[in-house]
Amino acid sequence: MNDGRAPEGREPRGPLLVTGAGGFVGPYLMRELGMGPGDYAADLNDSFEAPPGVRKLAWELPSPPPDGLGPVEAVVHLAAVSSVALSLDGMRRAYEVNLMGTLSLLEWTAEHSPGARFLLVSSSEVYRPSEGLLEESSPLGPVNPYGVTKAACELAAFQMAGSLDIDLVVARPFPHFGPGQEPVFALPAFCRRIIEASRTGAGSMRVGNLSPVRDYLFVTDVAVAYRRMLADGLPGGIYNVCTGKGVSMEEMVRSLMDIAGVHLELEVDPSLFRPVDVVFQVGDPSGIEALG
Repeated sequence: MNDGRAPEGREPRGPLLVTGAGGFVGPYLMRELGMGPGDYAADLNDSFEAPPGVRKLAWELPSPPPDGLGPVEAVVHLAAVSSVALSLDGMRRAYEVNLMGTLSLLEWTAEHSPGARFLLVSSSEVYRPSEGLLEESSPLGPVNPYGVTKAACELAAFQMAGSLDIDLVVARPFPHFGPGQEPVFALPAFCRRIIEASRTGAGSMRVGNLSPVRDYLFVTDVAVAYRRMLADGLPGGIYNVCTGKGVSMEEMVRSLMDIAGVHLELEVDPSLFRPVDVVFQVGDPSGIEALG
């Protein structure tokens, strides 16, 4: 567990690079970082929205970097096959994008931006299932392809940072939600289904396993945590991005129905269960809270 912060004044003041900038967290993070002229934002294509002055780049990792990308003071690596469901449907692509994409970006950073701070966004899915709060020192033991790719990214990044001039910090975010999240994730999928049920007058909704307990955050809180890690995270530090409070999926679904003013019978359908699921995944937030 981390128990301190980096030396004062570490917050990057020069150009920033955010990969996966057109994804769910990217727009929130760019605003939180106050990005503008001189900064770079990359995604599969350059059709995403970015703050005025940010140079948008099309970069499909692990391919070589695009022309026009100059040295930066800090990198935030969001780009990934970013869900358990997608990794189950496309395991090889998850490894190619997540692991090899991270290696490509680390190599670029070492060559073109030596000494830059590199925030690797990993996942709580790297942990071995546990009945207690997960600390940063808790054993790794992912149970799905997504978690395995993220654990592999961490190991590769620490090895490379140890031999190259890269100021590595690792974030392990727990599940987060908010406007703009794709329906491949559970909560926005349930939102759509509840709205549709309300529109059609359906009285029930088929669901999978709603018993798993997770540590949920709102997306803006995640963006704030990443900014704090860029500014004050210890070199080589690992930080859970979490609240320390667990909520079951059933509680979340019923809260969504309450907000929508809809009452639906939840019909459990075993065919919707994941092949492997984690019963309890709640983090210890002490490390990130120590950053203020």
